[in-house]
Amino acid sequence: MQAQLNSKMVEDFVRWFLRLNGYFSIESFIVHDPAQIWHRRVGQKTETDTIAVRMPYSKEVAGNLYMANYPPLVNGAERRFDVIIAEAKSGRDNTPNKVWVDYQVDAVKYIVQFVGLCKSEAEIAKVANILSKTYCYESEEFRFRYIVFSKEPNQYYAARSVTYISLREVVNFLVEVRGQSWIESKIGVASLHEQWNQSIKEILAIANDPNLETRTRPERAYEKFLELAHE
Repeated sequence: MQAQLNSKMVEDFVRWFLRLNGYFSIESFIVHDPAQIWHRRVGQKTETDTIAVRMPYSKEVAGNLYMANYPPLVNGAERRFDVIIAEAKSGRDNTPNKVWVDYQVDAVKYIVQFVGLCKSEAEIAKVANILSKTYCYESEEFRFRYIVFSKEPNQYYAARSVTYISLREVVNFLVEVRGQSWIESKIGVASLHEQWNQSIKEILAIANDPNLETRTRPERAYEKFLELAHE
């Protein structure tokens, strides 16, 4: 059994990864259930860790440097809204949220309606129906994807088209791609900002450490991430 990580820390880490790839996000989105009302409180069907949206022409430029993005995440997002419904799994359970396992279309419809890209009730229903069954919906105007971030993919659901991005892949991207592009542009150390998430800062500090061999940095950074996530 995999060791349990701090769930809040993992969720924050995933949101920062999405932000570094150009996504605006809403955390802890509740899908309400009006059928469950008691003591003036509305019940809930589920909670989504993060809903993230990338704009059609998003790019981040610092001087002459175009900030590198993670291709498996952003490829295909050009010239359309890219919506990610993200679940961050902290170790022991990497199965999708129950809403996606049980094809709860009404809950998915609630999310699609909230995002607000569909022009009619019929379009909302169409998107929700396809998204709940295939975990992805694409049109010329927008794309919706359900993505699970975890230490390892669940092979059963990955084979059924659920997109998984491992936490190690995230760390490797930060060290080998994002960190290196900053170093090559000679703004590596200057790119570490006090306001950023602590795990992101420590991983990028390893990417910038001249005392470490380049080939050892990804593994050292992943070890640091696990250390922080267990605190």
